[in-house]
Amino acid sequence: MTESLKITLRLAVLFLIGSLLSFVPTAYSVTEKTLNVQSAFNAENYREQAEILVSLAEELPWWKTLWENAGEIAFQAADYQLAKSAFEQAEKLDTLSNQGRLKLGDVYLKIGELDSAERTWQGLEKNLEAVEKLAALYEIQGDISAAVDSWQQYLTLNAQEGSMDLLYHLGLLTAAHQPDQALVYLDQSVAEYPSAEIISEAIRESLAEEPAYQYVKTGQALASINQWNLASHALNTAVSLRPDYLEAWAYWGEALQHLEDPPRDPLEALEKALALDNRSPLANMFLGLYWQRQGSHRIALDYFEKAELAWPDHPDVYVEQGKSLAALGELPAAVEKYQMAIEINPLNGKYYSQLADFCFTYTYQLKELGLPAARLAVQFDDRNPDFLVSMGQVLLALDDEMNAVKFFQRALVVNPSFAPAHFHLGIIYSNRNDNDLAVYHLQQVLLYTDNLSLVDQTERLLSIYMP
Repeated sequence: MTESLKITLRLAVLFLIGSLLSFVPTAYSVTEKTLNVQSAFNAENYREQAEILVSLAEELPWWKTLWENAGEIAFQAADYQLAKSAFEQAEKLDTLSNQGRLKLGDVYLKIGELDSAERTWQGLEKNLEAVEKLAALYEIQGDISAAVDSWQQYLTLNAQEGSMDLLYHLGLLTAAHQPDQALVYLDQSVAEYPSAEIISEAIRESLAEEPAYQYVKTGQALASINQWNLASHALNTAVSLRPDYLEAWAYWGEALQHLEDPPRDPLEALEKALALDNRSPLANMFLGLYWQRQGSHRIALDYFEKAELAWPDHPDVYVEQGKSLAALGELPAAVEKYQMAIEINPLNGKYYSQLADFCFTYTYQLKELGLPAARLAVQFDDRNPDFLVSMGQVLLALDDEMNAVKFFQRALVVNPSFAPAHFHLGIIYSNRNDNDLAVYHLQQVLLYTDNLSLVDQTERLLSIYMP
């Protein structure tokens, strides 16, 4: 309950006293409504409070502030249409405060009237909160250019409060829109956000190159830290600058697949890349990945085979072939592909870990292949949480729970927010009936992951404890 509404209710009570002294129909009506709003206030029934305040505002046209109060309470009740009506009436009477206009913009946003929200906040010139809301709105709309301008205005208006979070965020947005202007923000935030250095390095390495290449390099860097929306924006700019740029189309097609509502069909972008050169290993590789995600593994293998012809020494091609063969049930053939990847790059623990993951997923030769592969991966890098979790999974599948827990815990020492480790520990503690630890680790999964499959599994497990 806001302070302004509390004041309104106190005034309403005073009105009640006055109405008891004057026996007129309006006074009786106001008295009754004042009692009702007090009861709704005590019961924390926001919807009823808002409706009564609207009724009072209609009955007492001189009490103009009631409209804004009604809108505020209706917003708290999530009755956004009523809130809109009340706030707009206050605006029509020229009594809507700046805080009320901010909230009216929020109402428009809630009901999907984005243009109205934008106009409302734009009317609050140099209002810091309005500028912040506009910046967030432009990001929702995908207008990165306007978002960058608004965040820069926010920093200008609030120079002393420019947090490291905002500098990093603005650096990422600017990297996608105008890479060469992003360095000033990224360099300031790198101490707290190491991933800022990944983006700034990509920008510096491409500063002397043509703009389309710079956007591709920046887009790849943004994709590497899972900033897929911004990566898509940068790569879209690249294909606009150079429609004949195969790599830009291929990487854009890949980025589009990671967006909830892509602005263009990913397959169309990938096929555009292939049309520029049907022998391109990159275009064939990305098309293979596309069909693999669709579950069309035979089609995927056709593209991976073409990629292999051009990239015979590229281990990732063999890994993806192994994944599709495994999905088709051809496990011995899949193992051969994983082993070929290892033979090409025997000093990279990633490929041993991927073989171990395959063995765990399909419960295939766990002791003969999975365990040695997981051990070698950890030997190459004992601070890689992926490798540590792979080792823990294999040990768990081999009924060595005690040592599996040690590796999951080691992964969390390296990275306390590593969701897969929390997930496995949550299951283990659940099986042990250690409910507090089970709930703790499962809640950590929801806090740290955006993997929809992992979220779904975790929520189903948590429902046992928190129905």
